[in-house]
Amino acid sequence: MPLPRILAGAAAFCAAAACVTAVPAAAAMPSVLTLTATTEGQAPHVVELTCDPDGGTHPAAQTACMQLSQVDGDVAHLPATQVHIFCPMIFQPITVTATGLWRGRAVQFQDKYTNSCQRDNMTGLLFRF
Repeated sequence: MPLPRILAGAAAFCAAAACVTAVPAAAAMPSVLTLTATTEGQAPHVVELTCDPDGGTHPAAQTACMQLSQVDGDVAHLPATQVHIFCPMIFQPITVTATGLWRGRAVQFQDKYTNSCQRDNMTGLLFRF
């Protein structure tokens, strides 16, 4: 077998191996988010959420990381959950924020909800702490 053909085959093999290993490495990058929930007139509640591996001070870290994985860390695109649950007409505004890194990408999110029931319907367990 001529030498250029061997070198071309080796280069193709190395390129393919780099592509195969690059995908899992990107998915395995750790994610660290600081989540804050502040009810108007009260002190903020703050937790740390780490994913890949799941942990931090979030009480439901595994579920919160699973929710974020489904939207690739884009908090604004979390699907509404339990929209069938009726929320009481209590006006107690709550502001939530998420800042940090999701698999190497910056995350900046802030939103305000009428009350914690509406927040939970829109964000699932992510800000329930």
